[in-house]
Formats: sequence, C-alpha cells, structure tokens
Amino acid sequence: MLLEIRGLEKRFGGARALAGASLSVAAGSVHGLIGENGAGKSTLIKTLSGLVRPDAGEIRVDGEAIAISSVREAEALGFRFIHQELSLVPQFDAVENAFVGRSYPKRGPFIDRVAMRRAVAATAAAIAPDLPLDVPAGRLTTGQKQLVEIIRALMNEPARLVVMDEPTASLSEGEARRLHEAVRTLAARGVAVIYISHRLDEVAEICDAFTVLRNGTTAGTGVMLGTTRADLVRMMSGHEEIVGGRPAVPAVGKPVLEVRDLPFGQRGNTLSLTVGEGEILGLYGLVGAGRSSFMKMIWGARRTEGGTVLLDGRVLKPGDIHARIRCGGAYVPEDRRHEGLVTARSIAENVAISDLSRVRAHPALPVTSRSRLAARAEDIRTQLSVKMGSPFALPLTLSGGNQQKLLFGRWFGGRIRLLILDEPTRGVDVGAKAEIHAIVRRIAGEGAAVLMTTSDMDELLALSHRVAVFANGEITARLEGEAITPPRIIDAAFHHETRREPAA
Repeated sequence: MLLEIRGLEKRFGGARALAGASLSVAAGSVHGLIGENGAGKSTLIKTLSGLVRPDAGEIRVDGEAIAISSVREAEALGFRFIHQELSLVPQFDAVENAFVGRSYPKRGPFIDRVAMRRAVAATAAAIAPDLPLDVPAGRLTTGQKQLVEIIRALMNEPARLVVMDEPTASLSEGEARRLHEAVRTLAARGVAVIYISHRLDEVAEICDAFTVLRNGTTAGTGVMLGTTRADLVRMMSGHEEIVGGRPAVPAVGKPVLEVRDLPFGQRGNTLSLTVGEGEILGLYGLVGAGRSSFMKMIWGARRTEGGTVLLDGRVLKPGDIHARIRCGGAYVPEDRRHEGLVTARSIAENVAISDLSRVRAHPALPVTSRSRLAARAEDIRTQLSVKMGSPFALPLTLSGGNQQKLLFGRWFGGRIRLLILDEPTRGVDVGAKAEIHAIVRRIAGEGAAVLMTTSDMDELLALSHRVAVFANGEITARLEGEAITPPRIIDAAFHHETRREPAA
C-alpha cells in the first residue's frame, strides 16, 4: 500500500476537525475522498501537504511511519496537490505559472522559455488544447485558471501521489472528460490519485475505491464497483438524498431583466435576452465561451460601450453596481475567494456588506454595531445551516461550501428582484446543494428573475425553465420545454461556426 493514514486527529481551538480518520490508497489506483462540507477532507489533505500537523494518529508511506512537516517534504515524497482554491500569479501567463516553484530549463546561463512553453503545451494538449498559454492569468476565466493549476501539477516530474480537490468544479463536460482521461493515464503509470469531488456520479465513474468522511471520522470505505450513489449519500450524511425533478414551467410575469444589443465577443456581436418574473434562465457553455463575462457586464462589474440593460424597466448605467443593488439586484460570483469574499474581514462583516444600514449602531452614524453584526450572522447560520464558530472569525476558516453559503446569505433580508448566479454550487456537498437549489426556487417563486450559469448539467436541467447556450461569445441555441436535453445543449456548446440566434 503506497499511503496509509491511521486514526488522524486534529483540533483547531474547540473545534474537532479530525476525529480518528483513516485512509488507504494503493499505487496505480484512483481513490475517491468524499464527504459533506466540514467533514474533514481539507484538513486531512493538509496533513499530507505539510500545512497541518496532526495531534494524533500516523501517516505511513510504503509501510513506514513518517512525519510531514512542510510542503517541501511533501513534494520530496512525490506528492502533488491541485487545490480547489486557486493560487496563480495574476501577472504571469500559463507557462510562467506552471513553473512557479520548479527548476527552470536553461540554455547556457539563460532560462529557456521555448523549452518551458514546450513542456506546458505537451501537458495542455491532453487536457486543455484550447487554453491560451500566453495570456496573463488575471485575464483568464475561473475555469481556465483551474486548468492551469491542473497542468502545473501534472507536468512531467516524478509524482507518486496526486491529490485533486474538486478539479472539475468549473469545467464543462468536455474539459472534464479530458481531465478524466489524464487521471486514468496517471493511474496506468502507477501514480496514486486521491480524487475529491461532490459530484458523486463523477466519483463512481472514475474511482476504483472510496473513503467517506463524516464529522471528522471515516464513515465508510470500499471498492466502487457495486456501490451505488444512494450508498455514498447514506454514508456521507446518515440519510437519503433529496432528489428534485424537472422544474415546472412557471407562469412567467412581466420582464424583470432586459438586455438589448449588448456588444460582446471579438466578432462585433451583440447579445439580447429577457428574463421574466419567476423565471430561471440557465446559461451553458464551454470554458471561455463568455458566460461569466456576460453576467459581469449585466451586474456592472465589467464596463461595456453600447447596449442597454434594464431592471424592472429602469435603465442601468454601465458599472453602477450600487444602482443594481438598490433596484433589488443580487450577485453570487464564481470565484468566491477573489471576487466574493472580503477575506480580511470577519464572517459577520461579509454577510452584512450588501447593506450596512441594517447593522449600524445608529442610523446617523457610519459605525457598525458588533451585536447587530453578530445577530445578522447568527440569522444566516440558522437559515443556511452554516457550520462556523465565532461570527468574527475570518471567512477562510470555513470550508468551501460554507463560504459559498455566506455569499447567498448576504442577500437575505432584502427584496430580491434579480438574482445572478455564477456556478452557485461549486464545491458544495449534495446536502448543501439541495438546500441551495431550494433557495433558488424559493426566490424565483417569490417573483424574482434568476440568471444562472453552471457547468453541472444535472443542475442546469433541474433548475432551468429556459436555457441559452454560449459558444465563442455568441448564443448558439435558446431552448425551452422538451427541447432542453443534454444532446442539444452539448451540440450547441461545441458548435463553433454559428449564426446568431434571434433574441428571446
């Protein structure tokens, strides 16, 4: 057995993150590590990377007990990590980012940039052949950044264990399939892979064996063959999965969001669409198709010249986010760490930031009340089942799923007319995912218009009343009713030479 983890325990203050977790991974196998948010997955992985020292238990490699005290020691063991939270240098392109922390190839006394690019391109060809290698990371989409992280970890250096934390969370089905092929290639070479994903169907497809964590301890382990999704859900949560069906077509009310002739893409295109009261419009497309950029333009986070955006008939100026919030707009971005959370501020402040007037010490003073901040955070904790300690702790002390809940919670308590969601359940477990879906349906049921983009086909089908498919900065299909099927959606997403669809 390449890796054995036995009885790991870890406390952070009064919180017990690991309570006797165990895990065994064989060389040449793909091992699924699953569990709800807060189950202890991240802490366990950090013990392997040298970022966290366990309080008790042991880690064995090739049968020998070891202590991993630093990232450098983990890398010396041949351990590689693809983290869910991105850590790229924004000013560096994909090639430069891939070589951060590595030895640079040289030609004489100089760095050989041609050899660097060749090495990156060779890995990218199998996973992301369309990834722009010469564009600064700060200008890439979240999905493209994720691909750069994956390439950096998989480049040809000796690796014995590769840990992947939600690697396909922001990838389309096409990119995910290519990643799965790369994972199988790694395993065929004798590399062990620990694969962390909340997409249980993906775990069942790619993994040979699995370990389930619940409340910091191992709730189940076994081979994937013969194990059902229902079995995994029971081990994760202790209860059956709540499965939603296709959404009923709502009696769509008057238009809430109207986008008219918005300039978009590199071909001089313009985009138009309308979302009515009570309607959920899903956007789908491959990484780089333009969905996130389009939503940022609507929200005002990206300026645009020309076109018109109306909310309840009111024309919104480009870049005026405050006007959108005043009119009942709400936005949950894809990259929660860099675009959603204010990581230097407390959980309570992050929840309250959308409307500080509710937590002021006095209406006439620009000073917040600590007790009101705490009460607001407690309210969100209760409504969304957020697992957290002190409301004045920093948000990065929470698991990814609980961070995502904060982004939803900050809009609670106000009147929502337009809800813009970019990958709303990225990195969220099946239980929290069902809760978020229920929240989205409830907000739409109260008369709001919802504009949502997701790379999760099941989520798209479960929530969307209509679907618009993006490719190369254009809408290539507008689907509703029985026409919303995976083959039609995927065909339109891969349809690069397109004509612009009429506005709906």
